[in-house]
Amino acid sequence: MLRKPIFLAALLSMGVLAACAVEKGPSSYSPSGVKADHPALSEAEKLTPCFECHKEATPELYTEWYQSGHGLDSVRCFQCHGTYENMKRVPDEAVCSVCHSGEFHRKPAGTSCWQCHPEHSFSAHK
Repeated sequence: MLRKPIFLAALLSMGVLAACAVEKGPSSYSPSGVKADHPALSEAEKLTPCFECHKEATPELYTEWYQSGHGLDSVRCFQCHGTYENMKRVPDEAVCSVCHSGEFHRKPAGTSCWQCHPEHSFSAHK
């Protein structure tokens, strides 16, 4: 009889994970390491800072970043998300540890940085 509660818990966990992976917009969750889908760019456009287009393409995301500590400190998109050739929608957490080593090593095991901090703003806990 113990198998039924374990099976139900496993199904519930899978449902929660699936709900997290549903596409909800520019700042929705997707697994680290997944290459971002991006419209094709010319070689010249690839040299343009991301925020130049994202000011108009995703203004809410741009404003959130721009007003954050990362925006104020001039942390650019490629520093977390990679360049056009290797861009990831959700950065590998190891990227966070480059600047936030102490915080990264103190976070609870099995959690991601953005489970507690809103994407791009990082100004508060969720």
